[in-house]
Amino acid sequence: MALLNLQPSDLTFRDDYSKVDSFRLETVSNLMGHPYGMIEFTEQLRDHCRGGELAPILEFAFTHLKKTVPETRPYSGDTGEGEYQLGSNLFYHSIELNRLLSRADYYLDRVIVPAGEQVIAKLSSSQREFLFAEFKELILEDTADESQPVEVLDSIQKAEEKYIEDFVEFGNKVQKDHLLSAGLDAAVAMYDEITQLMAEIADGEVDVYRMLTDTAVLPSRTGIASYLGKKDNWAIGGTGNNRYTGNYEFIIDFGGDDRYDLYHDVNDRHGTIIIDLSGDDIYSSQTEFTIGSGCNSVSLLFDMGGDDVYNGGSFSCGSGYFGFGLLYDDGGNDKYHGDTHSQGAGTFGLGALIDRGGSDVYTASFLSQGVGMVEGFGVIVEVDGSDNYIAGNTYTEMLGLSGGNPHFVSLSQGFGYGLRPYTSGGIGAIVDFKGNDMYVSDIYGQGSSYWWALGVLYDSSGHDQYVSYQYAQGAGIHMSLGLLFDHHGDDFYRGKGLMQGCGHDYGCGMMLDRYGNDIYHSVGLSQGGGQANGFGILINDYGDDYYYVIDTHNTQGYGNPRRDFGSIGLFLDLKGSDHYVGNGADNTYWQIPSKWGGGMDREFIPSTVTAMEKE
Repeated sequence: MALLNLQPSDLTFRDDYSKVDSFRLETVSNLMGHPYGMIEFTEQLRDHCRGGELAPILEFAFTHLKKTVPETRPYSGDTGEGEYQLGSNLFYHSIELNRLLSRADYYLDRVIVPAGEQVIAKLSSSQREFLFAEFKELILEDTADESQPVEVLDSIQKAEEKYIEDFVEFGNKVQKDHLLSAGLDAAVAMYDEITQLMAEIADGEVDVYRMLTDTAVLPSRTGIASYLGKKDNWAIGGTGNNRYTGNYEFIIDFGGDDRYDLYHDVNDRHGTIIIDLSGDDIYSSQTEFTIGSGCNSVSLLFDMGGDDVYNGGSFSCGSGYFGFGLLYDDGGNDKYHGDTHSQGAGTFGLGALIDRGGSDVYTASFLSQGVGMVEGFGVIVEVDGSDNYIAGNTYTEMLGLSGGNPHFVSLSQGFGYGLRPYTSGGIGAIVDFKGNDMYVSDIYGQGSSYWWALGVLYDSSGHDQYVSYQYAQGAGIHMSLGLLFDHHGDDFYRGKGLMQGCGHDYGCGMMLDRYGNDIYHSVGLSQGGGQANGFGILINDYGDDYYYVIDTHNTQGYGNPRRDFGSIGLFLDLKGSDHYVGNGADNTYWQIPSKWGGGMDREFIPSTVTAMEKE
């Protein structure tokens, strides 16, 4: 900083360059004033995600959905003890099974439905319809638009801008917090019931066959739908291979290779709880808002074992849209497929996908894989296994950001997204702990953000590969914040530009690699680049690294002049024998001919580092 005649206090952004809207998250606002705090935030997120335990993850997300202009944030902590069994007619004799069914019935009937109504209680009927029609269209893309003439595309864009303007007029009436706290309670309580029942089965205290066949003798002319476990849209399956087709509220399946063909009626926004204890299962979305997708409601899917396939469409696989969505997979080599707003995505809500183990594959098109939109927190937590994350390849970028080459928009993989210039965005994150992972996106992704939002990608260990094209790998775009943080491993980073620690237009992008012998490859405006009053920084702590750039005028520590003052670009390599193609060199300082930009490769970190310091 002294080399560039700067003070740490210079690394800040004022909030008066745009109107402060009522949707802005307090965490994002605070970090814009102290961008370097993204590292501490990410370390806190990591610590809450260790082991994939539900309560710490969900509580952290809920806490950081607090707004600068807060709504009431009730958190009852009510598990329904002493109340949740009242009024139930029991069909099964098993105390253990009835305990779980009663808890599910309590949340589905008495908690989730009224909590969902509170979200939209202050809205008129037309405004409620707007949320699930016009506003939803702001998120979805259409491949048919690629062949439309320019005047049609302009018309579509103007219509979408009008949708946003209409929403802003009443959007501050949406009150999501009570539903999210109810979803958090339900998720933790149901998980506790599931793990207790599974332990009892494993210990031989409960026999599944006897439990499911030991049933009540029904009185004549008594409707079976009134009995717990036999209600409409409820299903209970044994250990065989079963198929479930329909719009369910509750399913528990005790084993087998099962098939779920799931529907959801947007006009019947009930809660959903699906529990599968074992087997290689296939889940398929037949409509939007399935597979752990809460639409103005709470949807929980727990798969406790097996190599599973999740064929989700849009709004699937841990999606919270004005609601709470959770997909929890306890292990196995799984495949997750989605289109838009999938795989840990939140908009006015919380969407989480937690996978406890196995080598998994994630594929999605757009706004997926840990994405937080307006008042949303979306997260993927991967505890173990070598995983592949692929985002894009569906919707062509048509604004000319990629020049003459056709590319796809991703907006995924730890991405925060606001609707410029009307509404601030949310928080999107991927936290991956173990394995040699691969991350592939195209335009926008991998710890990046757009418009008063925060995007984070944290990978704890493994030899990982990060491939993207533009606006990625620690990029903050248009008053926004992005961080890619890789802790351990020999990693490879490749892309074109506006990436690898790049801040653009009052945005801050950071890239931090702690340990390993890494390779960085890019074309331009990267590896510590600031543009249009942005701040970009690349920090590599340890390892013998290789840095390669093609354009030398705006890379490896570059900050250009813009408006009334400049931009900041910093490049820091603090340990190791390093190789450069570009501006830098091993064991030296350098400054790029720009406003405030430069770098250094120096042995600043002591050679003796304890194992504790490396954690």
